[in-house]
Parts: sequence; C-alpha cells; structure tokens
Amino acid sequence: MASPTVRSNGLPPTLRNRRDWNNTINSYSTFTRHGRPPWQPGVPQSLQRKSVVPIKNNPAGARDLSSAFSEHTWDIEHISHRYRRSNINTRNPRESKGLPTAKAQEYLEKYGKNELPKPKEISMLRLFFKQFANLLWIMLLIVDALSLIAFIADPTQMSQLWVTIIIFVVIFTMCCISFKHEREAVKVVQGFQGLLPENSLVIRDGREQTIPATDIVCGDVVIIKNGTRVPADIRIIYCSQLKLETSSITGESEPNEYQSEPVEESVTIFESHNVAFDGSLCVDGEGIGVVIRTGTSTVIGQIADMTTGQPVNKSRIEVQLVRFVIFLIFAATAIGIVVFIIGGFVHRWKNLINLLCAAFLVCGIGMVPTGMPATVTSMIALVARRLAENNVFLKRLDIVEALGSVNIIASDKTGTLTKNVMTVTDIWFYDEAIAGKPKTSEAGGKTTLESFESPIKDLLEIMSVCNASKFVEYEEKTALEIEPSEKAPGKFDKPEVLKPATGSPSEISMIRYCDDMIDINGARKSHDIVFEIPFNSKRKWHLMIAKEKALENGEAQYKLLIKGASEILVEHCKEILTKNGKIPFDSKAKDKFQDAYNNFGSKGRRVIGFFYKTFTAKDGISFDMEAGNFTIDDLVFAGICAIMDPPRDETHIAIENCRNAGIKVFMVTGDHALTAAAIAREIKLIQDVEGQPRDYEVLQGEEISHLSEDQWNDLLKKNALVFARTTPEQKLLIVEQCQKRKQIIAMTGDGVNDAPALKRADIGIAMGSGSDVAKQAADVILMDDNFSSIVHGVQEGRLMVENIKKLLSYIAAHCVPELWAFLVNFCFGMPLGMTSLQILSIDLGTEIPPGIAMAKEPMEGDLMNRVPRAREKAMVSNALIFFAYIYGPMIETLGCLLAYLYIFWSHGIYLPDLWMSSVEHWSENSPDFVSNNHNFTWQDQIQMQKEACAAWQMAIVFGQCFVMLIVRTRRQSIFKHGLFSNMHAVFAQIITVILVCIMIYVPYINDFFGGAPIPAMCWVIAGAVGCFNVAINEVRKYFIRHAPQHPLVRPFKW
Repeated sequence: MASPTVRSNGLPPTLRNRRDWNNTINSYSTFTRHGRPPWQPGVPQSLQRKSVVPIKNNPAGARDLSSAFSEHTWDIEHISHRYRRSNINTRNPRESKGLPTAKAQEYLEKYGKNELPKPKEISMLRLFFKQFANLLWIMLLIVDALSLIAFIADPTQMSQLWVTIIIFVVIFTMCCISFKHEREAVKVVQGFQGLLPENSLVIRDGREQTIPATDIVCGDVVIIKNGTRVPADIRIIYCSQLKLETSSITGESEPNEYQSEPVEESVTIFESHNVAFDGSLCVDGEGIGVVIRTGTSTVIGQIADMTTGQPVNKSRIEVQLVRFVIFLIFAATAIGIVVFIIGGFVHRWKNLINLLCAAFLVCGIGMVPTGMPATVTSMIALVARRLAENNVFLKRLDIVEALGSVNIIASDKTGTLTKNVMTVTDIWFYDEAIAGKPKTSEAGGKTTLESFESPIKDLLEIMSVCNASKFVEYEEKTALEIEPSEKAPGKFDKPEVLKPATGSPSEISMIRYCDDMIDINGARKSHDIVFEIPFNSKRKWHLMIAKEKALENGEAQYKLLIKGASEILVEHCKEILTKNGKIPFDSKAKDKFQDAYNNFGSKGRRVIGFFYKTFTAKDGISFDMEAGNFTIDDLVFAGICAIMDPPRDETHIAIENCRNAGIKVFMVTGDHALTAAAIAREIKLIQDVEGQPRDYEVLQGEEISHLSEDQWNDLLKKNALVFARTTPEQKLLIVEQCQKRKQIIAMTGDGVNDAPALKRADIGIAMGSGSDVAKQAADVILMDDNFSSIVHGVQEGRLMVENIKKLLSYIAAHCVPELWAFLVNFCFGMPLGMTSLQILSIDLGTEIPPGIAMAKEPMEGDLMNRVPRAREKAMVSNALIFFAYIYGPMIETLGCLLAYLYIFWSHGIYLPDLWMSSVEHWSENSPDFVSNNHNFTWQDQIQMQKEACAAWQMAIVFGQCFVMLIVRTRRQSIFKHGLFSNMHAVFAQIITVILVCIMIYVPYINDFFGGAPIPAMCWVIAGAVGCFNVAINEVRKYFIRHAPQHPLVRPFKW
C-alpha cells in the first residue's frame, strides 16, 4: 500500500464526527512534516496529531494526490469557519483581516518554514573513495598488490615495480574521471526550490505586507497579482479575471481561468480551478486566497517527494559489465589455482610465495582486459558526442545502452509530438473552407484589409482587431535563444523569423496568421476602440466596439466586433456573410456551420467564431451591457477558424520507424482525450482499419487509477495507447506497470508533474525547453524537443550495443594469447613468452585506438528492423564468451607460438630442447645452453628470449589487426560490409603497427619493454596465420547467414 499523504488542514467532508475520524486515522501511520504534525486551524488539538488521510489505492497500486484535498468543495462560509484565525470576511473577502502577526509567528516556530527539505549531501572525500568500489578496480588492485609483493620478494625484478605503478595510475585516473561525473550528479530538490517565489504579498493584522515566501503559514491570506508566483497551495476566496499558468504542474498547455466557487466532490483538485498550486504563475487578473498547504504537504512538495523517493537504479550496461567482470574473476581464480598447482610440480614447489603471486598475477593480467574500462568509456563518450550533435544530450553516458534496448516510448504530446505553437490551421465561411492562408489580391508581401474580399476581409479584421495579444520588440534570434512559446514550426537549428508576442496562445496564433497578410498595426489604428469586454470562461467571448464615424443629431455609427465560442454566439445571429453579401442565417446556413464545426472538432481543433454588427448610438456614450445600451443580438456571422498545436512534420515517420523496430509508442498528456486522440490519429499513432480489431485504447487519467492487474495485462498488449488528463502519480503508475512486465520504458516530459515518472523510468527524457526540475530528474535532454530525435537516439543506442559486443570480443581476443605467453614458461618450463610491461603496452596502448575506432563502425544491416533486446537478455552472452575466450583466440595464439618458436628455430634450437629448460636457463648468470652442438652463453640466451618476447608481442598486435576485420561484422562478410567502410579503424590499425614497431626496433625503448629487433619472417608468419583466421571466420559467418538455427551453428553465433 502506498504511503499516506498529509491532509494539513480540515476534516474530510465524509467524516462528520470524532469517532469516524479517529477510526480512519488509526488505520494509517501518522505523517509529519519536519518531524511535527501539520497545523489544522479550527480542529480540536486532540485530533491534530493524527491528521492523515490515505492516498487511494487499488490492486494495481495507483496513487491519488487529489484524495488528500477536500477544501475545493467548501464554500466561503465553511472556509471561514475552519480558518477562524484568518478573519475572513465572507461578504467581501478583500476586506479580510488575515492572521495576527503574533499567531503567524507562533505557527511558523511550531510547524516550520514553507520550504522543501534539502537533500543530504555526501562528502567529496567519501564520494571519491566510493569510485574504488568498482569490482574491476578491486580485481586490478589485487593484481597490483600481487605485483608489488613479487617485486618485494625479488627487488631485481624492476618490471614488476613498473607494472605496479602503471596499473595504479590507470585505476586512479579512471576513478578521477568517474568522480568528476558523479560530482556533477543531479540534485532534484534544488530544481523544485527554484520554482518557489522569494517574497509574497499577504494580509496580516488587517494590512498588506510583503514577507519571505518561506514564512508563509497555513491560514495566511495571500494576494495573487499578475506576474507573481503562488507561494503555497491556496484556496481562492476572491478573484477577478484570474488566470494561472500551471502547465509545469498539471500538464495543461494553456493558462486556466480560476474561480472562487466550490465544486462537487466528484471533481478532482486538478480540475476544480479554485485551488492555486504552489509554484503556479499568475498571467492575468488578481485573486485572494487562504493558504491550505505549505512545504512538503503541497502538491509540488508531494511531487518532489515522489521524485526524490524513486530508487536510483544502476544502468543496464553497468549491470552487464559487472556480470562480465564477475565471470572474469571466477575464471581467473580457477585458472590461477590450476596454474599454481601445475607450476608447483614444474618448479618442484620451491619459493611457494613467488609461485602463488606469479600464478595469480599471470591470470589476473592475462584474463582481464585492463584497457576495457578506458575503451568502453571512450566509445560511449564518442556516441554521446555524436548524439549531442543531433540535439540529444546524455546526462549519464551509460544510459545510451538502455536507450537502444527500449521497447516502449511514453511521449508527452505538446512540443514533442507537436510543434508547441498554437496555429490557425483552417478558416471557414459560408462559401468555402480554406486550409492555411488565403491568397492576397496583390502579389507578395503584406497588404491592406481592402485587398481582400468579404468574408475573408471581415474575418481578418475581427481576428486582428478584436484581439488582446500583441507583438513585442525583438531582435532576430536563433532557436536556442528564443523562448519555447515563441518558436515557429520548422527545424530547430534554422534561424527563427517569428516575432515574439504576448497574450494567450490562441490569440497569438490569430495575429501570427494575419501578420503575413496584412499590416496589423495599421488595421488596429484604423479602429477607434471605445469599449471592450475581455474574454472569460463564463461568457466565452471577447467583445470590442469601435467608433466608425459621427452622424448628425449627436449620434455616431459604431461597429461591434466579437469572437468566441461559435456554438454560443450563433444563437445571437441574424445573418451570415457570403461572397455575394449577407444572407439570412437560416436552417441551411446553420447546418453548413454545424458540419464545419463538427469536422474541425473531430480533428481535435479548437473552433472560434467571428461576428460583427454595425449600429448607431449616442456619440460619446459610455457603453454598459447591463444598462442595456447595446446588445449582442442581430449579429452577422463572418466565419470560424480552427486552431491547434499541429504535429511535427516528421513525427509520423518517426512513429513508423518505431513500429518497424518493435517499439510501442504511448501518448501521455495532460490535455483532453478528444484533442489527444485527434493528434494521435493525425500522426498515425492510432488508426482504425476496417475489418480489423482495434489495436489501441484512449483512456482518461481517472480510468488509469482503477485498472486491475488483469486489465493492465490486456492494455499493455495493445500496439498503441493514449493516456489523457493524466496526473503525476498516474504517469508514475504507467511507468511502474510497464516495468513490472519486464518492459524497458522511456518516458518524456517537460514539467514538474513529469518529474517522478522521469526519475522512475528506465530512461527519463526531458525537453530542452522544459522546467529545470524535469531536466534534473531525467537521464537525457532533447535540445530540440523533437520526438524523431528520440528515435535517432534509439538507433544510436542499438548501434552502440552492437559495437560494444564487437569491442569486447576484440579486446578479449588478445587475453588468451597473453595468458599463453606466461603459461609456456610457468607450466612448460620454456623461455618467457612476454614480459609484464609488454602485456600492459598492449592492454593500455595498442588496443586503445582500434577499440575507440569501433565506435565509428557503421551498422550491419538494418538495426531498426530488429526487435528490441529483452530486459533479461545479457549483452555479454555465453556465445560471445565462447568466441572471445575459446575458439576465437585459438588461431591467433597459434600465430604467436609459431612466431615465438621461429626465433629459436633460426638459431638452431628446436621445441624438445626448450621443454623445461627455464628451470636452469634463460636468466642472468645461468649455465650455457647447448642444442644441436651449439653453445649459448647466458647473454645469448637473454638476447634470444628478448627477441622471442618481441615476436610474441608483434604476433598479438599484428594478429589483432586481422581480428578487427573479423569482429567488425557479426553476420555479414567483411568484404561486403567494406574493408574501408570505417576509415577510423583502418587508421587505428596503422597506428598500432607503428607503435609496436617503435617498441621492438627503437633502442632503449625495446630494452625498457624487454624486447629486441626481430626478423621479417616473424611478420610473414603472423600475417599468414591472420589471413587464415579471417578465412575461417568468413566460413563461420556464411553458415550463420544461411543456417542460423542449425544446432551446430548456434554456439558460434554471438
């Protein structure tokens, strides 16, 4: 059961007596803010300590923030009774006296400040040492310690000291890099704090006072004015044309008009529009309200609690690599034990400590690809940079793997699937419907209203004049500099030419529609406006009266312009405009209008009607509708326009790509179901195919909260879902239900209301134009707010997973030859195959460039036509391990052994003579070595061993060039894929060959690594074996392509 939510003030309306109240609260644990119970003015002290109501639950685990509120159902008398200390004037709330200052101070000291608790901060020192807890680092530190012990046991082995230093420097450097990333981790609560105002205007002691918002207490009477933020959850008791912008909290795209009247109990707090939420912005009008929630008890506080309370899960790639490291640890330990036992017999159990250290040091260095973390991190960083160039910014580098495995994308509608610009898409009048803009009678540029014929002329006149929005002074900006609401449709990186404007989005869309065709300022100046009635939600229309000319007898001619809800205003119509003039607004005309209205409505358009009439009245009259000196009857119907936030041009293509990739797309929005469904149909997210069952559902948020587990099972089998009017806890529930069914879900959002779901989702994707809270809770930020960028990110994620598999197979392939370089000496008594420094030169030197170049490898086939990788499917599969550590390195190891033995063959020494010879030979001051009547001093032996080590080193590095050709494709022939399709890999291979030549042939450098110049024949041997390796694997890939399910082929298909 979900945790209970605070009711800071007042009793539920259903609990009218103390017994019912106590029976309820005793069933739930007491919730306190800052360790203290929340204040409840007007409630007996005996009841205040258990002031808790539960969040409603159902079998599927839904939560309901609205259930903690009942104040929206109270009338002002009830509010005044419950908040007696607030001295509310029920007849004239503007005359309310507010709390006494002393009482407010008492509440503040007793119950705490109006703020959200700050997160606990971990010390930088502790955070730094935390980086060393990585399993791979622990394993390498053990290897490092063994190397140091080996040096202490035999100080003449300076190479062991160098190994110790180099490994520690690598570990320290990588930990510093990861520390830097983690230090810049998300601090979600700070983003919530940024939404709260610094100061607020309250009424205390009967006078207005400006106080810090943190000093607000429950019961304070707060004044809300245009441009200010709401400091707490406030029940409105008086308002005048009050409009609040709450999109970041409720997800609604336009400001809502607020009221003071109570609503029915069936109406939720989010739809009541009489409770102003903490952090909302007043964009028009003014209001007065009483504070009913503060701090963590507010809606935004509970959203913050839901967000910060989400578990921080390890990324999938981190989990997969940890599993791989665990495998390496067990494998290295097991092989180390076997090697120690064999070495004990070979060396007759002398110097057991040295034997033990050497055995496990050999296996630790040989089995673990030391350069893997640096190479994988570099590859991910390159992919992240490539995504950033395509407007996808990764806050966590390792999240890209999960992005590639996603099988559900739950996308917000506004700004992601749509352009986030309200746009006039169509106009209609009696004779015609026009999509887009009508043609002017003059060629090019702006013109005057007179250039158009009626009714278009009248429509443009009313649109531009009877309109409270206006353009503001601006400088030409790029899209990065323009506010989201100012952005025009089109590509993100093109310079914007759209003028910024102030006003409601619908009215701004009208003046932008007119601006390309007429001179709006000129049209407005030609109208002498003498009277105006602004739009409100009750009237649903906006009216202006302009004086046209003065007449005789002290009268004047006026023109009334009115726009608004056409379904209401048509009832006041007498005539309708046509191209041939006015005609009566009869049943035929009304039917034509109704057809157009229904057509636009079915497509999710907002329909606005335009009307006018001319009349005479006394010149200079003060118009007053209530006085009856004018009416809105006998109107002339000019036409209607359809307004919507249109879909992005590329959205439907991106959705089709998702379907091809086996990814389901859900729309999750705060808008109405009709609008959401219309947009979903337009972008082809949902489609009705005749003769086929419906494979989608459209649900309201309140329906989500009542779904059972079986219903969720059926629902999530659908191909597409549209969730409308969703609240923060419902969005979180959608994520949890998908994850419960082993789905990998990406959730997009831009507001505070999206933060909990963004934090909980496998991949949280915030919009670049969204709130700081959303961006801090997310893993990925879309800088262009474009859904198609997510699809591009999925493709890059899939490609990166493919390339990481190839990378792991590449860097692991040299581990077995490295291990055998020790085993020939340790277990078979032959001269040493490679020194420790030569191994590290490969792991941390020559392997790094090709590994990084693997990030540039193009896709093999069409990755976006494959189904996503299942959550439980390991990235490092058994088949991959089988290839990387068993059959894959076999031929390369053979090439190393042949090049190594050639050095001895060239000196007349054969394999039987080398067997068990290292017990007495191949070291300083060892006795002469005799083979085939050739006598070799200890200096000759040391020189030959250096050459042999260099030959083995060369064979690995040169052999890895051929391995790179093998692993660049998993199924396709490298010759069809293209040898030069990844020029970065080609150049990287050239670099590795140059590096190994420097380490072998440059004096002093080769001495440092323990090598010496080798004959050309060693290169020929390594090259021939490499070509044979490529040929064998081309045959393997042929069978994978043509018989992938054959039982003999499957083990070789990684």
